Formats: sequence, structure tokens, C-alpha cells
Amino acid sequence: MSINRLLKYQPYIETTAALLAIGYGLALRLRVLSLNLTFWLDEAMLGLNIVNRSFAELIKPLDYNQGAPLGFLWISKAAQVLLGNHEYALRLFPFAASCASLFLLWLLARQLIKPVGMLFALLIISSSRYLVSYGVQFKQYAVDVAITLFLYLFALHLLRKTCTKKDYLLLALSGGLSIWISHPALFTLAGIGLLLMAVTFVKKDRAGSLNYTLVGGFWGLNFIALYLIQYRSLASNEYLTNFWSEYFMPVALSAPGWILSRIAGLFYNPGGLDFGIPEVFILTLFFGGMLSMLWREKRWIWIFFISMLFTLAASSLDKYPFGGRMAMFAIPGMLVCAGEGIELVRRLLGRIPVLSWITALMLAGYLLYAPISFSIETALKPRLTENISGTMSYLKANYRAGDVIYLHHFSSPAFRYYAAKYGLEDANVFEGTDLHLNRAAYQAEIAQLAGNKRAWLLFSHLTDIQSADDRDAILKYANLIGEKKREFSDPGTLIKLYLYQLSR
Repeated sequence: MSINRLLKYQPYIETTAALLAIGYGLALRLRVLSLNLTFWLDEAMLGLNIVNRSFAELIKPLDYNQGAPLGFLWISKAAQVLLGNHEYALRLFPFAASCASLFLLWLLARQLIKPVGMLFALLIISSSRYLVSYGVQFKQYAVDVAITLFLYLFALHLLRKTCTKKDYLLLALSGGLSIWISHPALFTLAGIGLLLMAVTFVKKDRAGSLNYTLVGGFWGLNFIALYLIQYRSLASNEYLTNFWSEYFMPVALSAPGWILSRIAGLFYNPGGLDFGIPEVFILTLFFGGMLSMLWREKRWIWIFFISMLFTLAASSLDKYPFGGRMAMFAIPGMLVCAGEGIELVRRLLGRIPVLSWITALMLAGYLLYAPISFSIETALKPRLTENISGTMSYLKANYRAGDVIYLHHFSSPAFRYYAAKYGLEDANVFEGTDLHLNRAAYQAEIAQLAGNKRAWLLFSHLTDIQSADDRDAILKYANLIGEKKREFSDPGTLIKLYLYQLSR
């Protein structure tokens, strides 16, 4: 086939490739969802808040130091009421958002970057282990991604037309609703609002400036309302502030280095790239792509840039973490920039067409190898790390009247969530406390169980080093006053159940 004829079919080839990438992402998410794994620690903690509270009670600070947007909580509660209390009901909203994100990113990327960069971004969001797993978990992060992409697309739509009153109204309503459903939507809206205002200022469009001011005011009222209802308590939560402390930008000379490190870190987690890829390589593609888009006068890049500035400002004030799953909403924009970086390399080698295409494809393949290979591996051999169903079934079958169940504090949420399902809601339970800062204190806690001929000790979330060290300390003291009679671990999981006689 000649080059000219191939170019004739290029749009069809691009569309087919994009749809295949989207189909791959959908298949991975459906595969994980179909396993119907039990809730892991964070999901169980958030799930207990949903099932144990009314809509009105969800306004109050959540138990277990959980934080999620109020709109997300209400939608989840509605799903639980309408569809029943099970994993599929509570995971439905994040799953739908994650699937929608694949199509939304395609619609965005094909407007901004060329085919290789577009397919790179699409394959990353389709196959990243973190984006896939959070896309089928009962947490809000997949919704953050979808909301961000929707707002990007809406803003680009408005920038290409003369806005009507209906457009301003839809922008006001969609932005206001986004604030209630997604915490970081506020940063994206800040970028959108400032750019739209700047455009009307340059065009000397006074009516447009007034309308966008009113829209921004409406968003501000929604934010103030939500801040008074929910954000204020989250911002003052000392546990959450300490937990996310490493992702708060230092106000010091080290800030630029910290920012570069955090940006590169997002490409690894939740971006899904191999940790062996040098940071400097990733950052070069990312910033090269940003500069390329600025040079080509792509207005979207200003929206992304300004929203990141606001996120960093909030991070410097210890109000919003810039890193990990909390910054997952930034991943689509970062992938678009990196994709443009790949396309920049292709253009720089444009005088030798074959070499430029081969280089761009090899570059994308190098970055895509790890996320795609890992996604195939996990699809064929799923990780069941915190799937507690087998352990709960075993406990139900072997629990006797008079037994006591000691719950390590990390295993308590999952046990509490599933206790009724396995007929253990009336079991004699001893709630362990978090003593990891002084593990010697576990000796006194275990001593309270002395005299029990059958004491079950349950440990989950053993992927956490803290939890594993707690278990070792607790078993050490249990062995001092008793004898281990039985041990159970469901194959493939990192959940441990021990039966002790503590009658010495």
C-alpha cells in the first residue's frame, strides 16, 4: 500500500486503534469487577459509614478518619438503598466513572495531540494498575478523574463558540455540582474560570466577563457552603494531616525540587509507569510536551497549568496533598503533556519520516511495556491480597460459643462490615488498639485475653509494614501466655487467622 493511500485511511486506523485501547481498558476493569473481591481496609471503613448512617448523618465527620465528597457519599448511599448492601452497589459509581474516563480522555487527547501521543495516553489510563484498581474500588478517586476530564472538554467546547445564556447556565450548574462530587474539581474550575475570563478580557467582551463572573460567584457560593458543611472538619483533622504530610509542599528553597519529584512520582503511582524509568526522562517528556503546547497556543494547557498551580498552593497550606491517589485527577492532563512530548520528538525528527515514526513508537512502547504487561499478568492471575471472604467462612465454620475474636485494629473494619453476612455479628469480639508507637504495650492488651481457652487472632492489611510488625509483636506476647493451636491463611491472601489457647 502506498504512503498516500495509507494516509487516506489514517483517521480510520487511529479510530480503530483508540477503540481497541478503550476496549482493553474496559475488559480489564470488568475482569477485576467480576472477581467481586471483598472490601479492603479503606473501602470497608468508608462502606461502614455508608451502611450505618442516614443521608443526613453523612454530613457529620466520618468514622475511621475517612474523607470523601458529600455528593459522592450521597450517591453511594442512594445506590446502597436502591440496590442493596453489597460490593457491586457501592462500587457502581466509581466503576462507571472509570469506564467513562476512557472515552473522555480519547475525546480530549485527539483534540490536543497527534496519534502516537494520543494512543500512549489512552493505553496508560487503560492499563495502569492503580487506575484500573481504583476504578473498581469504593473510593472517590476514579470519579475525580472523570469529573476533571468532563470539565476540560466542556471548557474547550465553550472556547470554540459564542456562548449563550444556556451555556453559562450549564457551566454554572455543572461546575457547582462537580464541587460537591469531587474535591479537586475546585482546582480544575479555577483554571477554567481564569482562562475564560482572560479570553473575554482580551476580546473586550464585557457581557462575557460579567457572565463568567456570575458563574464564578455561583461556584464560590457552592464551595463556601461545602466548606462550612464538610471541608472545615476535614481540614482540621489532625490524623489526615499527618497521614498525608509528605505530600504537602514545603515553603522553602527545596520547593522546586520537591515539585519535580512529586510530578515524576505521579507518573509511577498512580500513572503506572515502571519505577526503573529515570525521573529525568519522564520529566523531560512532560515539560517538553507542556512547552510544545504553549508554543502551539493550545488554550487547554493554560487550564491544566493554572489548576496545578492552585493544587500546589493548597498543598503548601497543608490543605490538599499533591501526590498519590489524591492527585489522581491530574493524571489525564499529565499524560496528555507526556504524549505531546513523544510527538515533539517525532516532529524534531520529521525530516526523516520513517525514523521519526519508529522513534516515537519505540519511545511509547518503552513506557507502555510495564503497565501493559503487568495488567495482563494481573488479569490472568488476580491479586487477592485482602480478600477476606475465605477467612470469614473459615471463622464462621469453626467459631464456637464462648470463643473470643481479637481484632487487630486494621482488621476490624473488614470484619465489622462482613460480620452479619457470615453470621458473626453477635460474636464475642475484643477490639485491638493501635499501639504501633509502643509495641511493648501489646503485652498488657493480650494479657486481658488470658483465661480464654479459644481465642482467635485476626490480622489483615499485612501489606502494611506497620501491621506486619504489630502482628509479630502480638503473637510474641500470645506465645508467652498461651499456645497456638491452629493457623489459617486463605491461599493468595495476606490475611492471617490464629487460634490460641490462652489459659495459662
